[in-house]
Amino acid sequence: MAGIDSSSPPVLFIVGTAGAGKSSLVTSLQRWSRFLETEVLAVNLDPGAERVHYDAEFDVRDLISLSEVMDEYDLGPNGAQILAADLVAAQAEDVSEQLSSLSGDLIVIDTPGQVELFAFREASSHLIEVLGKEQAAIIYLFDPMLSRSASGFVSQMLLSSIVEFRLGLPTKNVLSKADLLSEEELEQIIEWSERLEILELALYDEAGGQRTEFAINQLRMLQDFSAAPGLVPISSEMEEGLADILTFAQALFGGMADARDGFASDIGDEIDQ
Repeated sequence: MAGIDSSSPPVLFIVGTAGAGKSSLVTSLQRWSRFLETEVLAVNLDPGAERVHYDAEFDVRDLISLSEVMDEYDLGPNGAQILAADLVAAQAEDVSEQLSSLSGDLIVIDTPGQVELFAFREASSHLIEVLGKEQAAIIYLFDPMLSRSASGFVSQMLLSSIVEFRLGLPTKNVLSKADLLSEEELEQIIEWSERLEILELALYDEAGGQRTEFAINQLRMLQDFSAAPGLVPISSEMEEGLADILTFAQALFGGMADARDGFASDIGDEIDQ
């Protein structure tokens, strides 16, 4: 099976629950990278997106129209989303061929709004294989409002781990829209991500009982296997934390900076500032 040529840019799939800020992050990354004179290429894989504010090098809506799928197959929005995902996967070779012609430093892919459509459909695994699994990774977005409660935070930790397991790609967890949180809320969430014992106490205070015991056992197991603990706060609106995402890609795909003139030095200069 032919994937993206090894000389093509590495790929970051932006994944998260509906409203977590996936499209906003892609837009911000593309805009911010131009300041660094780094070329981040944006791709839309969400056939149900009403509009996007980034310049898409490839837009799946040019291949699949959700409204047309609904009309042709007499489906509601949810059924049409599922079928559209399968139709996209059926054209994975064509998608791969178009993406392989792109030239830049990094490809960021905006995935469907409903995380289950991307993570739990075999279509997505097939698409990732075709695009080139060896040079792809996931940026998983934690929703800030859901993260304010211990149970909501844990739910997202578990979901992120399931997505990583299902797709088999290196995953970086980030706290999206951090600017919407108070300083106290942000500090608490970051502490939860770094200190399991503090999160356990918060869970007992909130819920307690067998449900909490189950969650804690899962968390301890996840901690044992976690390659990148902690949570990186980002703000697409304020363009904060974006350097962490690009340096994650740089560290993961060794040689990328060397192959792209100025990429590493530009990112390093931005971090120093």
